[in-house]
Amino acid sequence: MKKALLLLSLGLFLIATQGCKKPPLPVLEEETNTGGNGSGEGNGSNGGTGEVEVSEFVGTWDYTKVDLTNGILKIMGNDIGTFTGTGSNIVGEVVITENPNRYTTRLSFTADINAEFAGQQQDQQSDVPTQEGSGTWTESNGEISLTDDNGNDIAVLNSSSSRIAFSGEFSVEIPAQFFTLDATSDVIFTIEK
Repeated sequence: MKKALLLLSLGLFLIATQGCKKPPLPVLEEETNTGGNGSGEGNGSNGGTGEVEVSEFVGTWDYTKVDLTNGILKIMGNDIGTFTGTGSNIVGEVVITENPNRYTTRLSFTADINAEFAGQQQDQQSDVPTQEGSGTWTESNGEISLTDDNGNDIAVLNSSSSRIAFSGEFSVEIPAQFFTLDATSDVIFTIEK
C-alpha cells in the first residue's frame, strides 16, 4: 500500500508540475536602446542592430561670435574706404534636425564697425535687422556641409561636435549726416552647442 501511495503521489506530482509548465515563448531580437526612458523610447547613438544613430550636429546652436573682414565702404557705388568689425548684442540660433536633414537660422546683432575713409578712423555702430534662413545639411567624415534653400553652398571653415564656424557676406546701409554709406564685407559666424 505504501508503494501504491508513493506511486500515486509521484504521478500526481508529475501531472501537477507538467500542467504548470508554459510553452516556451518565441525568441525575439531585442532592439538596443541607449537614449530612452526605460519604456522603449529614445534614440540610441551606438550604431548597433536596431539603434538609431543621431548625428552630433543635430540640436540647437547659439551664435557666439560675428567677425567682419575685408569691408568696403561705398557712396553711390564709389569706393571711399574700408572697415573691419565685430558683432555685439548677438541674439540668434541655428536649429539642425535629422530626417529630414534641415537647418533653420535666425540672427540679429549690432555691427561694431571700425572704418577708415578720407584718411580718418571712425567707429560706427549699426543694428543689423533680424536675418532668417534655412537649408539642408550633410555630414561626411565628421564634417558638416551646409546648402541654403537657394542651392548655394555655405563655406564651413571648421566644425566639431561643439563648435561650427562658417562664412558669408555682410551688407548694411549706414546713415551719415548728408548721405548713406553702403558697407559690404565678408563675415565669419561662430555657433556653439
